Amino acid sequence: MSKVYYVPWRQDSDMVGKFRKIIRKSNILDNINKEDRVAIKLHVGEYKNPAHVHPLYLKELVSALLEIGCEPFLTDTTTYYCGNRFTAVGMIKNAFYHGFSLANIGSPFIVADGLGGDEGFSVKVSSPLNEIYVPSLFKEVDKMIVFSHCKGHGLTAFGGSIKNVAMGCVTKKSKLQMHKFVNFCYDESLCNGCDACKDACGRGIPILKNGKRVMSLEKREDCMHCPACMEECKTGAIKLKELEALGRVLPRAVEGIFKVIGKENVTSINWGANIVEYCDCMPFPGKTLRDNVGIYLSKDIVAIDKAFLDDANKNTFMIDGRPDPEIQTIEGEKIGIGTMDYEKIIL
Repeated sequence: MSKVYYVPWRQDSDMVGKFRKIIRKSNILDNINKEDRVAIKLHVGEYKNPAHVHPLYLKELVSALLEIGCEPFLTDTTTYYCGNRFTAVGMIKNAFYHGFSLANIGSPFIVADGLGGDEGFSVKVSSPLNEIYVPSLFKEVDKMIVFSHCKGHGLTAFGGSIKNVAMGCVTKKSKLQMHKFVNFCYDESLCNGCDACKDACGRGIPILKNGKRVMSLEKREDCMHCPACMEECKTGAIKLKELEALGRVLPRAVEGIFKVIGKENVTSINWGANIVEYCDCMPFPGKTLRDNVGIYLSKDIVAIDKAFLDDANKNTFMIDGRPDPEIQTIEGEKIGIGTMDYEKIIL
């Protein structure tokens, strides 16, 4: 049974101060040694997204790490989709705009996959994913703290620690590979040639001919099966199906990252606040799905996501046909990256 430390959320309380106390009281950083290179994996949020983790919490975490005498740094990988975070330059600007700067946090932000084109090195994982590509930076990391914002997601229903590591610690090649497990379906008979899908795609993949989208003419190998064009299609010609497949492969990517860093060297923190409809990859959060729940800390990446989903109610995230978010924790336990059996310790 894994331990999950928890601070309930109170709107009339100093949650940043409580977070400072739980870091020390839980002894969650006891395995971190002086001079360790500690990667803090976070999502800085797409430009203008207001729902991402507040930088004050990162400031308190970094402060606790600096007391140990280690070398913490914030990190993330560039995106496959063509947003502000597609390149390292855009990613660093976003980090600065949202308050994740050296001056503000006390720790630098380093883009894990270089300028954004690092192909990484291959790591074998279990089927059906089989292989992931990991940025070389992670070979030099002694410890990693996964700081995740718990929120909804258009494809996986929920994003927590498992998704933060799985999609955020791999190169563009593996991001594309995992997204392709979602089934992209197109009914040409419903297409009215409105161009909405073309306008929505940052890669310009859709091709229209004679008033119809013609998929046989497109560079399908570049399509990541994201919901952008589906959401803009007013006729229902585009559908994404088998969404649960993505939730099943995410833990396999975590398995690969653990092979590189060591499962015992990874600590997870789940920030259960601003629980909104969409991922922080969006420039807008969507509607609030429920009230703030609390802050969680654990050495077990499966247990921490399971604990949050139990408290928040997994059905909260199963909107608009989204899959069961618990698929991620079930598959994670199955392949041995953690356990769903936990003891919640309220501090």
